[in-house]
This record gives sequence, C-alpha cells and structure tokens, in this order.
Amino acid sequence: MTVTAIVITHKQIEFTLAALASLEQQTVPIEQVIVVDNDRERSAAAPLRAAYPETTILEEDNIGYAPACNRAAAIASGDWLFFLNPDAEAAPDCLEQLLAAAARHPDCGVITPQVLLPNGRINAGENQIHLTGIAWCGGYGKPPEDGPERTVFITTGAAMLVRRELYERLDGYCNEFFLFYEDPDLCWRAWLAGSEVWYVPRAVVRHHYSWGLDNEKWFYLERHRLLSVLTNFRLSTLLMLAPLLVGTELALLVVSGREGWRAQKLRAYRSVWKQRHWIRARRRDFAPLRRRPDAAIIGGFRATVDSPQIDSSVARAVAPGLRVYARLVRAAVRLLGR
Repeated sequence: MTVTAIVITHKQIEFTLAALASLEQQTVPIEQVIVVDNDRERSAAAPLRAAYPETTILEEDNIGYAPACNRAAAIASGDWLFFLNPDAEAAPDCLEQLLAAAARHPDCGVITPQVLLPNGRINAGENQIHLTGIAWCGGYGKPPEDGPERTVFITTGAAMLVRRELYERLDGYCNEFFLFYEDPDLCWRAWLAGSEVWYVPRAVVRHHYSWGLDNEKWFYLERHRLLSVLTNFRLSTLLMLAPLLVGTELALLVVSGREGWRAQKLRAYRSVWKQRHWIRARRRDFAPLRRRPDAAIIGGFRATVDSPQIDSSVARAVAPGLRVYARLVRAAVRLLGR
C-alpha cells in the first residue's frame, strides 16, 4: 500500500523542515510528499524546494487548513493519505506501525498514532466527543501509554492516516471549515459511512503544541461544531438531544460573556444561520453514503465533558444529571434503530 504525505504550512519554515525530515526517515517508503504553502507571501515555498526538490509544493493564498488538505489530496497518488501538522515530527517507525495495524483491520479507514507533547506527555490520540459535539484531546497531559491498538470514535488530525478511497468518498475534509474541527467531523462521517477509526499508541508523533485559544479561534470551533452536529445527526436524534443542545448553548453564552468571546459566539450563530441551505444540502448529499444508523454510533459520544483543557464548575455540577439524560437518549435512539 502506497502513501502520500501531506503537510500544510503557514509561516512555519523551521518546523516544516523538521516535519519533512521525519518523513524522509520513515522505515517504509513514502511515494509522494505534498506541501501546501498557505502563506500569501510564499514564505516557505523557496526554502522547501531548495531542501527537498522532489517534494511537490503547492502555493495557496491562505485558503484555510481543510481546503488546503483537499487541494493536496486531489493530486495525491498514494493508497493512503498521511496528514502531518507542520509542527509535528513522526518517529521513524510511525508509518510502518500504522500500515501494519491497518492491514490487520480491513475495515479501517482512518488510523492515527499517539501524539506526544515536547515534554513526552500525551497531546492527543484517543480523543473524546460529547453528545453536543464538544470535542477534546483524550489523555491530555498524562504519561505516554504502551497500550494495544484499538478503535476510537474520533482522533486527532495532527497526524492522521486516511484511506484515499474513503477520503474521496466523503469529499475529504469539510471545505467550509477554514480552521479546526475538521478531524472529529471526518471521523464521525467515516463511522457513519461504514468505516472504522483506529488508534495505535505504539506509533508515535511529537507535536510542538501549546494549549490556548484566542477569541477568533472560538468562532471557528463553535461554528464548525454546530455545523457538524446539524449535518451528521439524524433529525430524530437532534430532536431527542434538543434539551441538552439548547441548555449547552445557554450555558456557553454565559461562559463566553464571562471570558470575553461572546461576540465570536454570536457571530458563529449568524454564520450557521446563513449556512442553513448548505446544511440541508449536505444532509441530503450524505444520506446515500450512510451505512450505519445513529443507533450504532451513539455510544461513542461522552455524556459529560471531562478534560483538564475544559475546566468548568458548572460541567462538574450537572454531570450526574447528564449521565442519566445520556442513558435515556442512547436507549431511545437504539429503540428507534435509526
């Protein structure tokens, strides 16, 4: 099985050179490497061509991360697409471990390594998602694990291997997502389309990651979370989740006001409303691709938000009630079988 590696960079030349060096050191050959210089000033194209003349360099005017990935995937020749963040470095046997695990699980369409912080602790891998679509890095800040490969509902896009046939069938990452949330959305749709998502802790990537959100990031996260929820859940599931969804939005309006990003939250609502015709069209277009009902995947969603990155006294206070509510919703969705 052949691999095309894809790196999207934006003014991160030194990091990108290190990422490409890690690809060059893989113990299995990479058929093709594509880098998208997403900087209008073309800051990375020349030094990357000088250092790696055989790499395909595409130049874009900051079209966004997901659209840039799709632009590269459109000219990819590999059976698998390996998306690697420009500030990440894959261990030499990373792809070998991932491909070997994928060969053992023929229904695998998305597979990722354990992503570690520079200090050696966990950044991401077995990520988590709440019934409202709130997603977070699983195991964040914990010591690295040496566990078995296993299915997960969502995982990280910092280093993600995707079967090209599946990526094309799903129309790739959502082009509407300029930044953030393209990875949980793709995993969610992969499960609905009949594929599987796997996590391989013994494959390792180091990621120069720092947790922090400016106000503009909240706009993208909230906009894309809502678009994903509204397009991926069936209408009957959305109706059963409506009290939880409405309650979460009211709570987030309070939190955003307290933390100074309410303007971005309200802008996300306006943007989602403007996309209402697109939401309807995306639901219609994805319907023929569904191979699993919500009943088959609802167990992959968490009832509560448990993450050191999202520390909320309100979330802790309502957690017992949310667990009961989640059990009722899961039972109702499974009863309907949709």
